Amino acid sequence: MPYVIHLGSPTTAGGRSLTKTSSVTADVRAFFTTYCSAFIRQDAPAIARHFANTIQVASDTGDDVDVHIDTTAQWRKTIDHLLEMYRAIDFSWAEAIALTCEVISPRLVHAHLRWSLQDKAHKPLYEFDALYILARHTETFRIIAVAHNEIPQYRRYLREAGGGRREAGGGRRGEGSRKREEGGTGKS
Repeated sequence: MPYVIHLGSPTTAGGRSLTKTSSVTADVRAFFTTYCSAFIRQDAPAIARHFANTIQVASDTGDDVDVHIDTTAQWRKTIDHLLEMYRAIDFSWAEAIALTCEVISPRLVHAHLRWSLQDKAHKPLYEFDALYILARHTETFRIIAVAHNEIPQYRRYLREAGGGRREAGGGRRGEGSRKREEGGTGKS
């Protein structure tokens, strides 16, 4: 039976759904609600719990694309580095302003989110896009892969804000932990 993609849900040629997308989509929304809340609280352990033991990361740095695989410990250092970057720009609020979800199966989902980051006065800092692959080995989804374009947006904000607080890290999400392990500071 041939498959066609309709509204992000695999269906048969007759239009029958192959997955229960409404319950999976509700789980994905709940997942990203807790993920976003953890960032708002700047709670690194809570953020880390949203990721699998191994994660593939593809980061558009503005100059190149950095692709690597991190372990839990490496990714936790990256989360800490990212939160340092956010504190340097007075980040206080994150909002997923768009979510597109493709349900591959009840245990595997591709999600595209458009994030809006805001300061303590809820003034916009910048927006960026991120693609996530979520896997569910138990009842809970975990992020197994992420691709994003946040770094060029962060750097653009720093240039336009000019003279504000300086960036705490190198601006390369996912690279700070690797540099620290190689004996560097993780900062550019």
